[in-house]
Amino acid sequence: PVAVPALTTALADPNADVRKAAVLSLTRHTTSETARTALTTATKDSDADVRAYASRALSAQL
Repeated sequence: PVAVPALTTALADPNADVRKAAVLSLTRHTTSETARTALTTATKDSDADVRAYASRALSAQL
């Protein structure tokens, strides 16, 4: 998916709301290995909501 690289880049944004939005958007692309890797990385984010959203997205794949 074309959006995945941009969303992955957004995960490094200093604004937690931007990172949360990126994680929520990445949940639509979980068939992409790059998106899953980015979501895995987001589980270590400094913001608790970002971590929770990423964890939820990854667990929904199971």
